[in-house]
Amino acid sequence: MDNLRKDWQDTSVSIRRDSESYASIINGKRKTALQNLAERYRRFSNLALVLILLSFSWIFNPDMFPGNHGLRIAVGVSFAVYALMASIMDRWLYKGIQSIDIVVMPVSEVVRKALFYRKRHLQFIVVLLPIVLAIIAVMAWSMDNLYFRLGIVVGFIAGVAIGIRQLLAFLADYRAITSED
Repeated sequence: MDNLRKDWQDTSVSIRRDSESYASIINGKRKTALQNLAERYRRFSNLALVLILLSFSWIFNPDMFPGNHGLRIAVGVSFAVYALMASIMDRWLYKGIQSIDIVVMPVSEVVRKALFYRKRHLQFIVVLLPIVLAIIAVMAWSMDNLYFRLGIVVGFIAGVAIGIRQLLAFLADYRAITSED
């Protein structure tokens, strides 16, 4: 940690104004790992809000669970609550990551905060994952339509693949922030 602090404080090399790096930073084409992380959290928070609208389509669609109006409303409301929780959690992480200022904060503080938000991210996954799995299980269990169940299986597999890919991208950004290189 002391070597990292010394290297950080000893950096006095600036980017020359005529270099490509300088132009790309000024024009906003290059982003830091912190900026990427904050932007990804903001996008996920906004996407979760859009998913709330999807849950309303379940509530008001009589073909969703034919003959079981109560289940249709329960699944729709449960998914809306889940999406709202996910949005709030991602917005909190977005604000936290955005509060990290590498110019003002010492290296130890930047690393400490990044590790704190990484830990919270993983804890939020542990909280949200069982909820969404329960909602998916109720939907699969309550429908007699084979094609609906196949759609749930295909959607689940695609969701797991996309989720793992995004988690790895989040963790790569956290590694970039906390690495000693």
